[in-house]
Amino acid sequence: MTLADIFEINDPICIEPAIMDCADSEYTRFLLDGDYSAAKLLVDENEDPIAAAFLEEGGWTVTSFVFRPFSVEVLERIEALDGDIYQEERSNYLAALREYYCGEIVREFPDVIEDNREGRYEMIESLFKSLNLIPGSEIMEGNEGTGAGDGTRNGAAKPTAIDFCCGSGVATSVLRDFGYETLSFDYDAALISCGIQRKRLEPSRAMCLDGTRASDFCPKCNLGIGLMLGDITNFNADMWEDIIYELFELSEKTVISTATKPEIERVAGWCSDAGRRYKIIENDRDPIYDSWVCVSEE
Repeated sequence: MTLADIFEINDPICIEPAIMDCADSEYTRFLLDGDYSAAKLLVDENEDPIAAAFLEEGGWTVTSFVFRPFSVEVLERIEALDGDIYQEERSNYLAALREYYCGEIVREFPDVIEDNREGRYEMIESLFKSLNLIPGSEIMEGNEGTGAGDGTRNGAAKPTAIDFCCGSGVATSVLRDFGYETLSFDYDAALISCGIQRKRLEPSRAMCLDGTRASDFCPKCNLGIGLMLGDITNFNADMWEDIIYELFELSEKTVISTATKPEIERVAGWCSDAGRRYKIIENDRDPIYDSWVCVSEE
């Protein structure tokens, strides 16, 4: 399902250039400056406004209110245009919104270099199996998750996982093959494009996002992972601390890997400060990126 499908319009263009801009109320002001001939309001399953579409000379413009407050002024413009009201589940709209922006990313970065190396999938798969991350029957049948995913298996909700700083999505693909409903993001749009083109990332489940703002755009999940984090140095530790605290905020259980022992010891200190139970594991599967692993829980 696309934005065009939801609004029953052709070739919509989002007024916000990137998904992170959907949280910026300045775009509400930009929208209100337009000259429109028709409008449509979209509400979710609770009848809360989540988006609107306006027709101007160049076509339909869509704006989203899933990450910022809805404006009374927008409602007044829609009513003045005798606009139609549509309804869709919020999760379906979010998936369509992510797919729209991923499509824009692939168009901007059509030619990408494969960043994955041979055997990387198997290394991550083996590590995750050793950490007992494969969902068991008790999880699949008894745990309805905490919001990151919408899928089901045999009538039961899938466990949910967020891949922080996902790169081109190798770890995401492992988690998805394990049975998780995944949500992934990275700040490097070219890597997102690579992952989508290589079918490791699903456009409806991926975003180009600053990790320090993850909780603004991601729901809570059962499992959060951040592989190959770093380099974590004295110079950039504050940034990584902010990202990792976002990971803690969103996930019940976290798995973080780094290249060096001092980096993982710093991560362990942040676990302790956050009141999380943790353990550090030396990992010989990948001698470059995942040499040290920290597993923590709330």
